[in-house]
Amino acid sequence: MICVDMHCDSVSEAYRTGRSLAKPCVNGHADLPRLRLAGIKLQFFALFPDRIYHPGRTLYQVLRLLDYATEAFREDAGTIVIRTRRDLERCLATEALGAVLTVEGGEPLEGEIRILRTLYRLGVRGLGLAWNNRNELADGVAEGQTGGGLTRFGRQVLLEMNRLGMLIDISHLSEAGFWDVIELCSAPVIASHSNCSAVWNHPRNLTDRQIKAIAELKGVVGVNLIPQFVGPPGAGHSALIEHIDHICSLVGDEYVGFGSDFDGAKDLICGVNDVTDFPDLVAGLRNRGYSEESVARICGRNCLRVLEAVLPESEV
Repeated sequence: MICVDMHCDSVSEAYRTGRSLAKPCVNGHADLPRLRLAGIKLQFFALFPDRIYHPGRTLYQVLRLLDYATEAFREDAGTIVIRTRRDLERCLATEALGAVLTVEGGEPLEGEIRILRTLYRLGVRGLGLAWNNRNELADGVAEGQTGGGLTRFGRQVLLEMNRLGMLIDISHLSEAGFWDVIELCSAPVIASHSNCSAVWNHPRNLTDRQIKAIAELKGVVGVNLIPQFVGPPGAGHSALIEHIDHICSLVGDEYVGFGSDFDGAKDLICGVNDVTDFPDLVAGLRNRGYSEESVARICGRNCLRVLEAVLPESEV
């Protein structure tokens, strides 16, 4: 079975703390050896410029993180950076770990569509349009009272991402921005690390209407392991699977996956200390009564379907 995790902040956390991504470590939630140990075949690595780089130095920091990740992948040697469908096919046919590079937040584009294209050429294949706050593309969820959606530049970015073959990630985006994306997008979209507001009411979680809209575009919602998005204090495996249950009951098992948010916060849900506990989440699905077919979809096949639909056959 192929397991895919649609979001982690391990590049940013490892860079900040000076630990290696290429060697096993007891600190943090994930590194390349532990991902393999956990059975993860494909990992999305977000390049996230911390708030200390705002404003004015976010692109600078993303480029540093990109170089840091590239050096780790080169040192590891058994990692393939997924840039095209051919790369994905090659990864799935070998023992290699696949790495999908994304940028979290539109600030590094600095209002320039050429920077988006440059990041694409450097291997970035996904963009989270906003991270909670307002930027030149859109409002994030923390700006919800303004009712702001996508800007004109944000709309230009979305259309160019569709043309290039980049994943549009609506996690952290304001609801108005979400509906702008749904209206304009011609390809599946992802919510790489978001849960269900019907299960646990949090501004970062998605309404049923939003989940249905993602499913109508053949996208995927990656459920998040950060406690504040899952349930009350002490929430564990069962509480997380309630979010998966809800999505499956709402739209079916073809539109949900995992977006752990490893290294996005200090603590994960109870019972998950780091990525090596991921097999217990898979076992939890089986214990809940999910068939092997459903488990395979949720753990990886749904996300692979989206990648195959969005990524270019070769470099644009």
